[in-house]
Amino acid sequence: MRSFFKNLMAILVCLSGMPFLIREWICRHRVAILLYHDPKAAVFAKHTAYLSHHYTIISLDALIAAIHRKDFSQIPSKSVVITIDDGHVGNIALLPIFKQYHVHPTLYVCTQIIDTNRHFWFKIAGQSKAEKERLKRLQNIERLACLKRTVNFEPKRVYPDRQALNISEMREMAESVDFQPHTQSHPILPRCTDTECKKEVLESKRDLETLLGIKCSHFSYPNGDYTEREIQIVKSGGFHSARTTDIGWNTLDTPLYRLKAIPITDDSGMILFRSELTTIPQRLRRWVNSLRSGIGSQSGSSQFS
Repeated sequence: MRSFFKNLMAILVCLSGMPFLIREWICRHRVAILLYHDPKAAVFAKHTAYLSHHYTIISLDALIAAIHRKDFSQIPSKSVVITIDDGHVGNIALLPIFKQYHVHPTLYVCTQIIDTNRHFWFKIAGQSKAEKERLKRLQNIERLACLKRTVNFEPKRVYPDRQALNISEMREMAESVDFQPHTQSHPILPRCTDTECKKEVLESKRDLETLLGIKCSHFSYPNGDYTEREIQIVKSGGFHSARTTDIGWNTLDTPLYRLKAIPITDDSGMILFRSELTTIPQRLRRWVNSLRSGIGSQSGSSQFS
């Protein structure tokens, strides 16, 4: 039923002409940072083909440099940046698409999960969506204790199967992908102690720089959750930017450590994808979720920004 209403909403948004109006009006002098996680190659190929036809796909570095200079003169109109979170093993299948369309996405990875057979805590079998959301609200030590008690999950447990990219795959992707840190183990940073938070942010940078021999300049907050503490830790760590999940487009005035994003459903068909580029479905979902939880959401202002 939920899927039916989501697709119905997408159809209505597309029939209204909003994808065209927003692309030609709002997106002309603003930059969208699209957020994926683990899209299938067939779906991602269709999305990228559409973006290549209707938008200009640029790198995150190009956007950050323009915001830093306060000068968008070198940024084409209707530009988008592609970002992918976590470092899922399925991301390797996207490499031929990156090469075909000459795109250079930013892939934020969890540095203590890549190149191991450790698992993402949010992908443990048997967790409902409601349970995952409940776990996100717990203090970090309480979340880990609950996962240990209920599903015998431990962050450093080695499993038979692999959920994340390995070093061989990452090296194969390195010429086409901008790898950046997404913490070590994907905790909810505001639920961490100061020590835990600093370790997850700062040591993830060190991990990835050591693993790939690169310089890391950008960061992505897990689940999009951050406070002023997280911003200051990221700044002090030498990062030049941090991406949130706050819904919207980026302008010259967007704070570099609070970059906005447009979350894309990994398996969205073209009608849903086109509607999500307007941000209307995402804003409505967050509004409904905030009503259900009884609290306002920091992310996803109801205004187009």
